[in-house]
Amino acid sequence: MQFMNTAHLLFFVFLLALLGAPACSDSGGDGVGGGGLAATGGTAGAGAGVGLGGAGGGTGAGGPCTLGDRACADTEHELICEPTDDEPHWVIQPCATHHYCIVDRCEPACLDECAIGATQMVDGQQEICQLYSTATQAFITPSDGMHDRSRLHDAWMREHQLANGYVAEALHTDVSYAAVAAYLGTVDSAEWTGTYLAAEALRLMATRSPDSERMVETLVESVHELFEVTGEAGSMARIWAPQGEDPLLDALYDPNDWSHHLTTFQGGSAFWHGWTSRDMYAGIMVGLGLAYDALSSETHREMIRQDVVPLAMELIKERPQVPVTVRFHFAGDWQEQELLFDMEHVVLVPDEMVNGRVFIQIGTDDSSSDYNASELLGAREFLPNFTTALGQVPLFGPLLPPIPRPGSAMMLANFMRVALQVTEGDPSWASERAAIDAHYQANRDGWLEIMKQYAYHNENECWKQYFGMTIAYHPIYSLIRLEPDGPFKTSLQQDVLGAKMWPTIADHFNAYFTYIAASQGPTGLVPAPTLEQTAVQLGQFVAPPKARIAVDNTGNYPADPQCPGLSSVPVSIGDRVPMDFIFQHHPFRLTTPDPEPRLVHAGADYLVAYWLGRYHGQLTDDGPDTCLRWDAE
Repeated sequence: MQFMNTAHLLFFVFLLALLGAPACSDSGGDGVGGGGLAATGGTAGAGAGVGLGGAGGGTGAGGPCTLGDRACADTEHELICEPTDDEPHWVIQPCATHHYCIVDRCEPACLDECAIGATQMVDGQQEICQLYSTATQAFITPSDGMHDRSRLHDAWMREHQLANGYVAEALHTDVSYAAVAAYLGTVDSAEWTGTYLAAEALRLMATRSPDSERMVETLVESVHELFEVTGEAGSMARIWAPQGEDPLLDALYDPNDWSHHLTTFQGGSAFWHGWTSRDMYAGIMVGLGLAYDALSSETHREMIRQDVVPLAMELIKERPQVPVTVRFHFAGDWQEQELLFDMEHVVLVPDEMVNGRVFIQIGTDDSSSDYNASELLGAREFLPNFTTALGQVPLFGPLLPPIPRPGSAMMLANFMRVALQVTEGDPSWASERAAIDAHYQANRDGWLEIMKQYAYHNENECWKQYFGMTIAYHPIYSLIRLEPDGPFKTSLQQDVLGAKMWPTIADHFNAYFTYIAASQGPTGLVPAPTLEQTAVQLGQFVAPPKARIAVDNTGNYPADPQCPGLSSVPVSIGDRVPMDFIFQHHPFRLTTPDPEPRLVHAGADYLVAYWLGRYHGQLTDDGPDTCLRWDAE
């Protein structure tokens, strides 16, 4: 009996250590009693976007209408209510060349219709997508402005950075960047693909570009496949790829990696990467919420519902007596203990269970004390209070205090809010919506109290695990944006974002965080000089390719005597060490770790920050009266 007590105590100590120290940036860990991560969402927010028709959907071509009414089917098609033999019906008509559906009809407009540098064949003649000026009525060279830089990053992303449609890092054969030798960083593909989707959705709502509309639809289809390929409701892959079609995609599959699963998908052999951490869900959900608001395609909106609603339904499900195996090293040998937990706010992943049980291994076979490498298999958990699970450990569990996890509370609340967003007014999802709403209303005040305990614990530890703040900013943006006005939203703005999250990073030149705080926080949270400085900083962002070149700021910034290799003040974005997503890395690093100029990081970080600023009116268009059009060579 004494052994059992000691074992449970070690198990509890391990979990505290594990929660406070995730192994790597894809683990999405919550700090005990503090902040860490989060997730997603979106509803029509007050934006500075062009008031064009199409967003929001709801009018079906061919359905009944009032004679003379007009509407937009999408950016390139208008709807006109015309008489028929029985009653008036909507008739869809395409817009003429360089005309787009604005408000309720096709009108001439200068909107991006393609990605810069793209080519197509029309009637045997090649056309290239180039920048066009309505002022000069001629094609022009892109400027060094922020809008044109977004166009260049977007085009580079599509040409070089998408592995089977998912954002990846690209290792090129040489620094001419003409050919990709390998895709890297795909362990984080889901999060950055969701972030890229968010950027394109914001661009669509800000400009109504038909090019962005097509890209949002394409990315929604790709995200939908991440949920489909696993075959389990609520379970999502990090990435998937067909096998036997492209050597670069074939190379992503590692037969020695237990989290890589072979399957048959879309009629052929495929693999998907599982063990999907919560930060992957965070990025995906913020993208889906924004895409739902931006799109007019009911087909794609339904895809979003089919992804979001089953996830929410799995999370609100009460699961009694879930079999759990805990493996730990004690008294010189490995021990296994089988327990039964009542669980809620989890998604079970049978493909990753061990002998039909959720499996927790403390440490590794090579190092039983390497807690950071410990594994939780068979479930995705989003527990706002970890004691709801640990409290069930026999003997010792009932003695545990609450272990609040603000990031998980943000994620969970946001999952529910996005599910409510996408089911509003849809009778086919009425029963699921009612269940989700009941759960949300019953729990959201308790989750709010946990969110108010958000804190970043590593400021005095050389800013390690800075990524945890980024993961929290994903869902807090979405949650506040979607929540209707009222005391709950006000508290999110003031007591969570304003009082707890923003102060830590207010001077970090982090445009992603700044534009979230400015658009979703209480009025005046971000002062005008900070917004002006943020625009200047974002304007320093490198044009593509964003290569992992050697950077050495030693001597240019004051060294931090407590943190070797770090500056004591934030490094300007123009001098920043290139990283995969610079807004998930602290701004104090002085030199590039392991430079490799052939490795190019995706520009989703620039795109999401830029289009956040544009949509919410914190940035103005520095390239007005220009757009991307096809030019016959």
